[in-house]
Amino acid sequence: MEKNETKLNQSLFKKLGWASIGLCGLCCALPIIGAFAGISSLATIAFYLEKIGIVALALAGFLFVYSFYKKQQETKSCTTSCDVNCECKAENALKS
Repeated sequence: MEKNETKLNQSLFKKLGWASIGLCGLCCALPIIGAFAGISSLATIAFYLEKIGIVALALAGFLFVYSFYKKQQETKSCTTSCDVNCECKAENALKS
């Protein structure tokens, strides 16, 4: 009986030893795994933010061109009549 008990104890201790080695390896690997996961998540966020930034830049350019064009149209519509009729200048002063 004593041999069976010592064999059981040795088997149990071997299992506990392997489990502790595995947990130690996992504990030591967690900072490395965390660094890779953090870097990859930041890269993913940066990828999407870059797409959003490109769209925002294109939208800002479009709005700039639109406002510039709109301002040019307002001045063109009034220039010919203001040479003859100065009421146009008073209307522009009220709009601004």
